[in-house]
Amino acid sequence: MTHDLNIQSPKQDNRDTSEQGFTFIELIMVITMIGILVSVALQKMITTAEKTELIAEDMTIDTMRSNIVANFGSDLLEGKAAKFPDDPFSNLAKVPRGYNNLRNTQPTGEDDDSDIWVFSPSTGSSALTVQQSGTTITSFTVTGNIFHQRKDNTIVKWPYDGNSGVIGRKVVAVESPLRQELDQEKRARGETPQGEVPVEKK
Repeated sequence: MTHDLNIQSPKQDNRDTSEQGFTFIELIMVITMIGILVSVALQKMITTAEKTELIAEDMTIDTMRSNIVANFGSDLLEGKAAKFPDDPFSNLAKVPRGYNNLRNTQPTGEDDDSDIWVFSPSTGSSALTVQQSGTTITSFTVTGNIFHQRKDNTIVKWPYDGNSGVIGRKVVAVESPLRQELDQEKRARGETPQGEVPVEKK
């Protein structure tokens, strides 16, 4: 009479633990890699949103410049006394989103003024050099400033000369803390901040 003994060796009971899952170090590495990928993707999304806002901003100013010249030319053709507008937002077929025609003061930099457009007339006349105005006009007299507060609360402005109907170059009036931090990180990496323009000296 024979008995079949089903005896397993201890080696057969001990399964290879390395095939059961990740080790702690492997988990840490995976989490770190995911964090890096997410931060890169987030930065790309922020950069895309910034580019879109900058393009829309520049298009708005270009539209205003064209409108000023077109209205002046139209008045000349109709035999009217042609005059450049005191407010460059005058007679726009479509005003930019966020334009407040009841306000004439610079944006505050607070969230309440996010994406606001304002024209602020100058209380006194100040002259800009060719380099400061970014134009070829040697006698650029600032009769007011166009202000736009971006979504990151950075405030940019364009000087306006109502005597010649010319809008000067863009200048950063107030840079938001977030923008300062992001730009500083980019410069530390040797990159040029997106849409970098002159910062107004106080």
